[in-house]
Amino acid sequence: LPSASASFVRGSSAPLGEPEMTDASNGYDSTSRNVVLYMLVFAYLLSLVGVSVLARRRKAKAQAAGHELQAHFGGSFNAPLLILTTFSTVYSGFTVTGIPAEASKRGFVSLRWVGATVMIVASMMVLYPRLRRLAVERRYSSPIDFVADRFGTMRLRLLSALCGFCPMLIYVTAQMLSFAAMVQGITSDSVPRWAIILLLCIVLLVFEKLGGMNSVVLTDAVQSVVMLISFILVPFVALGAAFGFLPEMAPVGCSSLTYVRDVAAAPDEAPATCSNEEVAAGPSGANSTGFAGCVPAGCLAMVRPAFYEYPTSKDQADIFFFLLNMLAAPLQPHMVQRAYVASSDQALRLMMGAMLLAPFIAQTPGILIGLTEAAYAPALSEEVRQLTAFSAVSEMLSEQGVMQYLLVSVMTCATMAAIMSTADSAIMGASSLAIDVYRSTADGSAPERLLVKIGGLVSVGMCIAAFGLAMMLSVSQLGSIIVFQNGMLMQLLPVFGLGLYFGIKELAATCGIASGLLALLVMVIVGNPLDQYMPLVNVSVFANFVVVAIVQLLPTTASSPSGQPPTTEVASETVVEADEQFQGFGDLAPTKIREYMVAVGEPSKPLIALLIMFVLAGIPWYRTPGTPEPMIWGIPRWGIVQLCLFIAACLAGLVAVVCWAPEAGGSKKAVAADTSSSNAEVVVAASDQAPATLLSAPASGQKDDVEVAKHPGQHSDVDPPQCSDQAVVL
Repeated sequence: LPSASASFVRGSSAPLGEPEMTDASNGYDSTSRNVVLYMLVFAYLLSLVGVSVLARRRKAKAQAAGHELQAHFGGSFNAPLLILTTFSTVYSGFTVTGIPAEASKRGFVSLRWVGATVMIVASMMVLYPRLRRLAVERRYSSPIDFVADRFGTMRLRLLSALCGFCPMLIYVTAQMLSFAAMVQGITSDSVPRWAIILLLCIVLLVFEKLGGMNSVVLTDAVQSVVMLISFILVPFVALGAAFGFLPEMAPVGCSSLTYVRDVAAAPDEAPATCSNEEVAAGPSGANSTGFAGCVPAGCLAMVRPAFYEYPTSKDQADIFFFLLNMLAAPLQPHMVQRAYVASSDQALRLMMGAMLLAPFIAQTPGILIGLTEAAYAPALSEEVRQLTAFSAVSEMLSEQGVMQYLLVSVMTCATMAAIMSTADSAIMGASSLAIDVYRSTADGSAPERLLVKIGGLVSVGMCIAAFGLAMMLSVSQLGSIIVFQNGMLMQLLPVFGLGLYFGIKELAATCGIASGLLALLVMVIVGNPLDQYMPLVNVSVFANFVVVAIVQLLPTTASSPSGQPPTTEVASETVVEADEQFQGFGDLAPTKIREYMVAVGEPSKPLIALLIMFVLAGIPWYRTPGTPEPMIWGIPRWGIVQLCLFIAACLAGLVAVVCWAPEAGGSKKAVAADTSSSNAEVVVAASDQAPATLLSAPASGQKDDVEVAKHPGQHSDVDPPQCSDQAVVL
């Protein structure tokens, strides 16, 4: 691109109104810059290919053991790999490109992204310990196996698969759009969008074919390292050194202040810097912050004074619902798979602790990039201002010299890493859902090799569908389609959130999802009547929960999946606790889930509730909207209060994670209820292993090898009760 900006860079030696030394005078032109970037990107992609070859070897070992499905979609990964793959999955392309864009337009409202990740981890701490334990004990492979096991009906299983698959298609489409926008920004639109997206599809499918989930996790590890390097270097080496740190750049009359013409001579030229005489002439005209024909640049409070006003009522509502809706994020299929592939509860625990700290490292650079772009936007050419905030700052940095451009190249690779890691994870998650649907509707005894092939075909089909959608949509439409994506995903909250802890009826869960999806579809077509008070996504979820409550309260009798009263055989295979009057169709009751969790324990629910309270308390609701706010370290006071409460929430979560000690709880023995109907023998697991029953087996490939123990008698001289015939046969 042509010169992006006027002379405003920190440390500039040129007098006001005179041009800086150009790249050409340094022997460093735009052509050589692009060559360097292309070489680095090629080296990065080559490293991913090497990692995928290693992943293929790991996959081949599992295939040799006869576990085709587990080799492709499963695995067992230690804490470091689990942390890195979860990090790269949570922080998608939107982290690198979307957050800077929001910070540039809405200012410190973008701080909500820090609290968003903390809310995601809070939901993880509620859902994942139980889902991971059930995956081990009851051999789950699909993200919605829990739905089948807990409720046992085809209709709810298919509805849940729909609510998981469609958001993944939209998610992959969004990543393709972000990837295309990034590459076109790098190449000045010299590469057509279709070619960029096609190349991305080919790379993703090759990686999946080579190593399956092993390929996804190992490439995620490489991509996470690239992102972490970028996130650490950007605030200090790049932005701080070139443009000044936020406390220096934000105040009125800061050291980087300059004035530029409000109109440029041409779209590809930066506005000229105002002369010393014009600046000395003093303010004139209607613009009280500038001079005749000149506008300020370089000081955030002067360029965007609204950033330092108390948020409006609309902003407050946006922050609240944004944070609240993040509770559904861990239910994304590719996220649930991360809980399944954890090698142990200890690995899961360490992952959640690391993710509590991650937003302060990963989200902060994006916010600073957006604020920097906002401060210097008046000094940028019209062409550069049309780019995303990330691309605009990258262009500004690339003009400063070789070292800065090398850092920009690392930032570009980090963006590619974020997009690719999220896209391949989403494709794998959607494929596993499709396999689950095939097994439940077409052939429940299909060989694993056939299922893997079906998964591969689904991945290809998903890439084709996402390619078509990406060619029809634009980046500006991402907000609308993501709203629909989140609306579908949040319909799963009652199924998982209530199903894991309470005796919710299958009929109530089914009617709730159906009504929520119907309400979402109707409001997308005709509009949201409560738009002033609540987003349509939350209206649909509210309808879901209301219907669940109504149907749950209706008196019904337990029935089999076919709708008929259960036979004696079915009843004997169904775990029903009389004290809870469990009404589900499946053979997994809430009491059975709690029995599994006795030996390994769970994070403290009061501490998780405290975490959520701290995050929601950070919403700026306590002052009059539009009131000017004092500045503290370049941040409005309400933003400082919010960050402090986010930190308090993080600390509460860390205490909950630290106090959850699976290895200590594993030594405890589960005591079975002394009832005549309790024929299932308790399995006592040591260390990280949870109690199981003889009616289930640990998942293939997991490390939790259970030990079968006799049910202890009431006294040492009393023989244990005999195993039932059914248990012996199984």
